[in-house]
Amino acid sequence: MGVSRGAVGPAGRWAVVAAVVCAAAGAARAQDEAAARGLIVKLRPAATVAQAQRLPGPQADAERLQRVLDAAGVRAASTRALGSTMRHVDFGRVLPGADAAQLAQRLRQQPEVEWVEPNVREKRLQNMPVPNDPSFGNALQWWLQPPAGSDANVKALRLRGAPGVQQAWMQTMGSAAAVVAVLDTGITAHPDLDGHILPGYDFVADVDDANDGSGRDADPRDPGDWVSAADAASPAFSGCGVEDSSWHGTKIAGMVAALTNNARGVAGINWNGRVLPVRVAGKCGASVTDIVDGMRWAAGLAVVGVPANPHPARIVNISFGGDGSCNVYDEVVADLRAAGAVVVAAAGNAHAAPLRPAKCAGVVGVVALNRDGFKASYSNFGAELSASGLATVGGDYATVDSAAWDVALGDSGLYTLVNDGRTVPGAASYGAIAGTSFSAPLVAGVASLMLSANPALSADQLVAGLGASARPHVQASRIAACSDANPGRCICTTTTCGRGILDAVQAIAYARNPSGYQAPAWPTVMIGSSGEARADLDDALSVAARDRPANGTGGSDGGGGGGALGAGWLLGLALAVLSLARGPRRPAGR
Repeated sequence: MGVSRGAVGPAGRWAVVAAVVCAAAGAARAQDEAAARGLIVKLRPAATVAQAQRLPGPQADAERLQRVLDAAGVRAASTRALGSTMRHVDFGRVLPGADAAQLAQRLRQQPEVEWVEPNVREKRLQNMPVPNDPSFGNALQWWLQPPAGSDANVKALRLRGAPGVQQAWMQTMGSAAAVVAVLDTGITAHPDLDGHILPGYDFVADVDDANDGSGRDADPRDPGDWVSAADAASPAFSGCGVEDSSWHGTKIAGMVAALTNNARGVAGINWNGRVLPVRVAGKCGASVTDIVDGMRWAAGLAVVGVPANPHPARIVNISFGGDGSCNVYDEVVADLRAAGAVVVAAAGNAHAAPLRPAKCAGVVGVVALNRDGFKASYSNFGAELSASGLATVGGDYATVDSAAWDVALGDSGLYTLVNDGRTVPGAASYGAIAGTSFSAPLVAGVASLMLSANPALSADQLVAGLGASARPHVQASRIAACSDANPGRCICTTTTCGRGILDAVQAIAYARNPSGYQAPAWPTVMIGSSGEARADLDDALSVAARDRPANGTGGSDGGGGGGALGAGWLLGLALAVLSLARGPRRPAGR
């Protein structure tokens, strides 16, 4: 890359992303440290006015940068702006984790350095395993229906965690102006989505990661993010597992804006919605710098070397995440908030502490629920979500995997668009999915309905309205609260799972009258105390006293008024739900 020096943000405050090539540190290296594509460094404010004004603009920035790097013994090559307060210096090589840690420590010792973070890959928040039983594939879209059911109903008719999108359509079916940016793996062609996709951009800078023969360009199509055995054995993909392509971005885009009321396939949350595909992820995840640039571009902010975005989004969905501090994300989330955009992010699927950026200040971090309102077995949770987080359904498969209560309490997953290709794109199709990746776009889609109802809402009002309109978390006397001692299926509180359960109807009511909105007097919803729900819980407790064992001391593995609905469409949904109701009691998913 050539050298590009641009103006920084507030006087004296900026950051440096330094990609540094080191000689081999010896045969012994720490195997648990992730490879980094540089170091993200933020400098303290200039000590004096004279220091800040020694040279004009970019020249002063370059001089100060060079002094810091020289003092640390770090040699840098090309630079480019990364947002309003950061710069990217890149040698075009991957830094082994041990080397990155050593260099970070050296830079932290410089008095002008405020903080240092490695530019690592953020992981795609994996889908939960998809059972091949036909009943799962035919579960259809219960997640769009009104919250309903009681303990007396069979499991398939208990929808106490659903957000009620179908009811919200009576107030608004959405608007094309309420654009949702999907920062993900890109997009594949699908006849039930194609008309609702805006021109996007591909921000995956590393050619090997991108898997499309080029780096950044104006083509956001998803070529596939599969990792072969040969890939996994190469230094470039150290630590990556062998896996098929995920088509993650297509699934999320379909939830938000699939073509609706067209007598085909599935419905989307926003009938008239538009998705802005911003490709930030390729093989094995997404670089933090690519995510940051993608976030800025999605919201209409300038990114050096990239054409301006003609369709800025007010809602930015990120279903990737990783461990680490919020230093980098705090900067860019604040920039987006100032531009009027809200970031919605998945909490993660390791039944542990939430990942970044979901845990970061100002982000709407999203926890996944079972259809009956308690936390899904896999979902991350934690106090970091208490200020602006939310919970909504994410699919919680009723099959046998690593959790004890799967069969008794699991659900059928969320039905949406998929692609049948194992590596390169194949046939457009439909299927069931699950994960916090797919809870996040439910929140993003409802936020787009809020903007459709009132385009004048500010970013602060969007976040406040989602929280103020949320339903209280369900309660239970026989299921324990979520904690590290009980991290599987558990009862959420505002301390662990955010402000409450997403409610689409009330969110739009807030949007129509933000200054005068008053939440309903919500009833307390107790689950598992009687009837079919108690019997299901009895089945679960007969297997184990809790769904999962206590979490260890380690971190997570990083690892979504007008009755316009036709009678036939509604009948189809009703029959699909009824088909899930069981007859005689028997284990589900077998």
